Amino acid sequence: MDASVVVVNWRRPDLTAACLRSLLAQRTTRSYEIVLVENEADQGAGRRWHEEFPSVAVVEVAHNAGFAGGVNRGLRAADGEVVVLVNNDATVDEDFLETGLACLERGGAGLAGVAARVQLEGRFVRATGAPSEDDAVAVDGTRWRRAPGGGVELVNGTGTLLTRDGNGQDRDWLRPVAELEEHADDPFGFSGGAAFVRRDRLEAVGGFDETIFMYYEDLDLCWRLRLAGDRIGYAGGARVTHRHGGSSSSSSVLVREQSMRNRLVVVAANGSRRMLVRVVGRTAGRFVRDAVRPARAHLPLSAWRRIARWLPRALWASARRRRASGVSERERRTLEAAFLSR
Repeated sequence: MDASVVVVNWRRPDLTAACLRSLLAQRTTRSYEIVLVENEADQGAGRRWHEEFPSVAVVEVAHNAGFAGGVNRGLRAADGEVVVLVNNDATVDEDFLETGLACLERGGAGLAGVAARVQLEGRFVRATGAPSEDDAVAVDGTRWRRAPGGGVELVNGTGTLLTRDGNGQDRDWLRPVAELEEHADDPFGFSGGAAFVRRDRLEAVGGFDETIFMYYEDLDLCWRLRLAGDRIGYAGGARVTHRHGGSSSSSSVLVREQSMRNRLVVVAANGSRRMLVRVVGRTAGRFVRDAVRPARAHLPLSAWRRIARWLPRALWASARRRRASGVSERERRTLEAAFLSR
């Protein structure tokens, strides 16, 4: 089982170089290639990468195609039967490829992909005092802050979960590594920053949707794989260390805006009508609160205006894709019930 590792870089050569070094240091006898996609490449970008990493194939994209567009361009230049996705702001353990590919093989053809285990870079302590934009916030509201010395190691994710509001949520987000237990059940999906996917299954569902650009493109892909009857597993031994927000601030307006709009179109394309109504209602409520209280707004009105201009065409495309899928409302509800009840 040969593999193609696709890494997308946008203006962070320092992080990307560390990622590539970790990928080139793999302990495996398997055949694998590394494809680096350089988004918004300037003149000579490919030559500079080849000087340090001559074995890495470089795909130069003149504009910023986002994560989804970058991965799709990398796939067109790749040959492996398994596509391995790794964020450019992450490094991988020496056994990452061997462990993940072996897990995918054991699962047989019905296993379309597996999520890797992602750990946050550094050590953390529980945050006290005034909140900081750099704090990592758990689902229960606990805030964690990086500590220069001491502290504990935290999990970034062991695959993704689907919430009743159409959110993609990292399983085990901010759980101390020492408390992590092995999972007997599968996650709903995988993060696009640490996953192994069979190329034929990826192509069968149409690859990444480039209109999503970035954020929720991986949830959308996993949802389509699930609706097609595929299984997604978890390879706990395939470990990645991630600098969370290394390529873009996790609390920036860009992240919040992309997440808000993309959640709507992903649910419109894949979710049940009941879930779509719930998500539309919650989004409308958020807009009203932001309009009434701009000083404490989740998104500024300028971001809401951009979403409003973009949304009609995107929702129309989602509706077309939904009709073309041939998946019934009952099948959508059955899938949601299987995972949302956990």
